[in-house]
Amino acid sequence: MALGDNNEVSNAQIMHSIGQLTGSVEAMHAGLTARIEDIRKDIDRLDKASNARMDRIEDNLTKQIADQGEVMNKRIDGLDKNVGEKLSSLGTRVTALENEDKKMIEKVARISGIGGGVGGALAAAAVELIKRM
Repeated sequence: MALGDNNEVSNAQIMHSIGQLTGSVEAMHAGLTARIEDIRKDIDRLDKASNARMDRIEDNLTKQIADQGEVMNKRIDGLDKNVGEKLSSLGTRVTALENEDKKMIEKVARISGIGGGVGGALAAAAVELIKRM
């Protein structure tokens, strides 16, 4: 019976060791599973934070682009108004210059007419003087 007892003790010890090993493996598995879940949660948290940061950047860039568009539109409107005023002013100046040009043409024509008349009278007087001499 001593031989059978040794086998039973040995079997009991083996079974006990297997049970301890199984418990240790289960504990390690549970620990690793918990760590993997923690890592997954960290990755999800970082992903959400990164997405939120990207959304904020996109919103800020969109706002800045819209603000710059408004500023550019105001500048363009100001330039358009300024150019319109300048063109209107040029039109007024051109009209004034054309009117002045017409007046000058009229003066030149009058002076030419007077000069022609005086020249004709002088020529007629010269002819009369020459005839009487």
